[in-house]
Amino acid sequence: MYDSIIIGGGPAGLAAAVYMARQKLNFILLTGDVGGKTLWSADVENYLGFHLLDGSSLVKKFQEHLADYVHDFELHESELVTNIKNCGKKDCAYIVQTEKAEYQTRTILIATGEKNRVLNIPGEKELFGHGVTYCAACDAPLYVGKNVHVIGGGNSAMDAALLLEKYAAHITIVSINSELTGDAVMKKRVMTSSKMTIQLQTKTTRCIGTTHIEQIGLQKSDGVEILEPTQGVFIEIGLEPITDFIDIIAKDKWGQIIIDKRNATSLQGIWAAGDVTDITEKQISVAVGEGSKAGLEIIQYLQKTEFSE
Repeated sequence: MYDSIIIGGGPAGLAAAVYMARQKLNFILLTGDVGGKTLWSADVENYLGFHLLDGSSLVKKFQEHLADYVHDFELHESELVTNIKNCGKKDCAYIVQTEKAEYQTRTILIATGEKNRVLNIPGEKELFGHGVTYCAACDAPLYVGKNVHVIGGGNSAMDAALLLEKYAAHITIVSINSELTGDAVMKKRVMTSSKMTIQLQTKTTRCIGTTHIEQIGLQKSDGVEILEPTQGVFIEIGLEPITDFIDIIAKDKWGQIIIDKRNATSLQGIWAAGDVTDITEKQISVAVGEGSKAGLEIIQYLQKTEFSE
């Protein structure tokens, strides 16, 4: 029986883990990768105490801090949660099921963050990792001197395009919208870049290639599809919360977990923190704060609640 289970090893989950470990709670942290999407961040310029570093370097700092408590809790990497259900006993509130095992716990913190949205077009899945990618921060250096396409018209797409500007020969931004949306400064930089072309009101229809991406299908408003040669396709159409493993708590229309000011969800004993929730700001520093707050709330709840064995 665990006091708590943290689901997700990004900034929110790791921050909560530090607080729980310091209080000697009996808990486990279940995650895919320690660091979550922070690992994919290019330049982190607004994290207090660090003037400029990349996401992987910041995660290394997180891990160094976490190493102080390595003997105080269980860390299960590459173990994804598949379901959460009620336990039905006074000393056991919930059962967390993974691909490998199931665990009984008194409390849960969900901090799974977000994942990339996909286009669901022919060739996208088959050519993923072979010229089709969702992470410019990860893969941009592989495209030195190449011609690439960035799919999307918001901040994520513009951020990817500006990162690729350092490496690629030419970047074509493709958006189904009539104009680029998001940060005005990024928009100006993109629109004035000599290395970028912008195709608006254009739908991406398919990715074509044998062992590697070779062409991309694009459809204008007239319905006619054209095929353009490309050496890389960066799909940047936004993010969606990772909440498909739980259906017993309230979510909003976007699938984000609804929380109150104490990070509590609609069910007693379950909290949520970070980008997976309905908070308005999705930032690393915000996630750390939300995770810390949720961790403290769980500690106080366990101190005040009597459980029978």
